[in-house]
Amino acid sequence: MKILITFFLSLNLYAGISQAPPSFTYRNTKAVFIDFIKTHYEMSYHVSNNQADATSTIEFFMPEDGMPLFDSLSSPTSILIDGEEATSSLINSPQKITKLRVINKNIKRGYHSLKIQTLIEEGTKYNNERQNWGHVSSGFFIRDLKDRQFLEQYLPTNLEYDQYAMTMDVKVLGTKRYHSLFANGKVEKISENHFFVEMPRFYTTSSVYFHLVPIHKYVRWYLTYPSIDGRDVPITIYSQYRFYNKYVKEKAWRVLAELEADYGPYPHDQLIIYGTGIRGGMEHAGATETSIVSLGHELQHMYFAKGIHPANGNTGWLDEAIASWRDKGHQTLEKPFYESVNLANHNVYTRKTDKKSYEYGRSFMAYLDYTLKDIGKPGLKNFLKLYFDKRKFTTITTEDFMHDLEDYAQMSFDEDFNQYIYGLNKVYEVETKYEENPHHPERTKEEMDSII
Repeated sequence: MKILITFFLSLNLYAGISQAPPSFTYRNTKAVFIDFIKTHYEMSYHVSNNQADATSTIEFFMPEDGMPLFDSLSSPTSILIDGEEATSSLINSPQKITKLRVINKNIKRGYHSLKIQTLIEEGTKYNNERQNWGHVSSGFFIRDLKDRQFLEQYLPTNLEYDQYAMTMDVKVLGTKRYHSLFANGKVEKISENHFFVEMPRFYTTSSVYFHLVPIHKYVRWYLTYPSIDGRDVPITIYSQYRFYNKYVKEKAWRVLAELEADYGPYPHDQLIIYGTGIRGGMEHAGATETSIVSLGHELQHMYFAKGIHPANGNTGWLDEAIASWRDKGHQTLEKPFYESVNLANHNVYTRKTDKKSYEYGRSFMAYLDYTLKDIGKPGLKNFLKLYFDKRKFTTITTEDFMHDLEDYAQMSFDEDFNQYIYGLNKVYEVETKYEENPHHPERTKEEMDSII
């Protein structure tokens, strides 16, 4: 009992820069991963000329001398660092694992500011056939199975390890048509086409949900869910059809009741469910765009993935493993079905989740459930509840999960992780195959465009 109490009370504060990848040599100096403190995004959608732009003001801490790193798929049109003009370059990480943007200016360790101007090009569609009555739709929809598919698709941001305060000032200009904004923060409607959003401090680049649409689009339901902690959690459901909202609501209430019984009160201040009607879905913090089939999978991620965030690509397997374990009815196995596989031992600069995480990770979770059957309350769920209580709203690594598991069980899991998660104990080389997960399929560009 003393061990469980110690585990439960142990707190993990925002890890931030301590989980960043190592700096690397660039132009006879260092390219340095930085710690965002806060970011203010001023976003303007100009309907009359089909263009959107963003001015991003970023306060950050530089942990050592060198050139600061960040990311943005859109090439900056202007950069000021500490009020002085600068340029950026798109560069490769070591071993060309990913690409990043570096500010071409050596700066000293300490606190600094950036002002970056970019265009918002991805995830945005315009219709201005009627003069003065055009509209825009803009959706920041993330993916995790491919590189550079988080908020950096749309706005300058940091990597997954970093949690920072974000605000957004959003304007739709050049039209008389009103717009709505669905976002997973505190949204203040300043006027019909002007919104201010404040995001929770624990968000990362994989957290933000943002969907700007004309006001006539979608059937919207505004409801409350009675959480077990006494809160009435605001829930927004929207889709193309009323009957679709009805099915979403019925399933969401069933799944939330199940998850709260297993892991405690729903962790976020709100829940937004966009019923897309296409295959699969994707989780954001307190929000999801999803099919009805994938809704349960995405709601599980409100705890593991967006209640606790992976700090890097070598940790993304964990949340998919837990959600997939639920998908298959919380199976129990004496041994995983596979000999050995690498889910979390990729290059340190890896930013995407391994596609084998669903099938292989699910089997490993079933094995952990069997291993923990005689410890405390039997099974994996009890550990996961305590683990969630401890790590809630933080970023974690695979190593954090393993160490918490060892503290809970009072036994070593080194050999298990080396064999089944890190792929270090292969008895013989085999071709590792995997099944595409139905909840997070690789959608086509046409499918992604259809939900904007």
